Amino acid sequence: MTLIVSTTLRQAWLRILGAAEIHSFVATSSLGHRFVCHVGDSLGENPFYNRGAFRAELELCAAWLLEDDHPLVFDVGANVGFWSTHLVQMLGRRPVDIFAFEPVPSTLRKLIESVERLGLGDRVHVVAAAVLDQARPVRLSYSARESQFAQVAHNGGINPRAGNRVAYAAGLTLDGFAGSLDVVPALVKVDVEGGEIDVLRGARRLLEHPNRPCLMFELNPTTLAETGADRSLFRDLLSGYALYYVDDFEGQRRPLGEPVRSLDEITWVCNLFAVPATEQGAARWKSTLDTARRRLD
Repeated sequence: MTLIVSTTLRQAWLRILGAAEIHSFVATSSLGHRFVCHVGDSLGENPFYNRGAFRAELELCAAWLLEDDHPLVFDVGANVGFWSTHLVQMLGRRPVDIFAFEPVPSTLRKLIESVERLGLGDRVHVVAAAVLDQARPVRLSYSARESQFAQVAHNGGINPRAGNRVAYAAGLTLDGFAGSLDVVPALVKVDVEGGEIDVLRGARRLLEHPNRPCLMFELNPTTLAETGADRSLFRDLLSGYALYYVDDFEGQRRPLGEPVRSLDEITWVCNLFAVPATEQGAARWKSTLDTARRRLD
């Protein structure tokens, strides 16, 4: 009951701020770190009233990176920047570089504001681009109020559910971007509303690299169907990985860290963690999961 009251009060406070035309402010999350709350954007507001927002996935990612002296991360679909700016803070004084990819202009401005107001521009590097299976310009559907639903148009069509506004952006591949910097990230997070398979197809070299990254990605059957994605391609693209369950929006339908044998079994929206299927990867995953569980208890 206390949690429900707290959530309701926080949502009411956001409505008051919105009426006063206050567009953003700095707050502290349940993880104890600062973030910029973007009033009037559903995803930008979410960590303010949803005290468990992103917690499990961030704890897993932070725990995975503990073994790296100077981790490099790609955040594909960075949105307003909560995930990237929080992960940097969770790693403390450890040097880290996160490249945060965001193609929608209005959301990009919020992402830049988040990074600058928190003073994290030396570690979070904003990239104004969509991530695809080939370098090309794209058209996107988006909504200023529901930035989380923005979606690359497939086959020339615009998706009204994603928003009634249209933006154009440059597109790149992770292989091309990583190759231009001569780097291999330790971790790649992907949340692109049905474009996850395109992202992975454009990262084949990274996924087959001897030091290939782990992946945190969203599996959303609805958005995959909207973009015409063939879910069976996940099996081929992630053949060198073991998959584990992270969380969902339905009260944790499967336990944190449970192995996922087949994606066909999952018909709801969830986050999955992909670990290189090697002896070293398995050992690192065990340590990561143990650490994350302790922090979440």
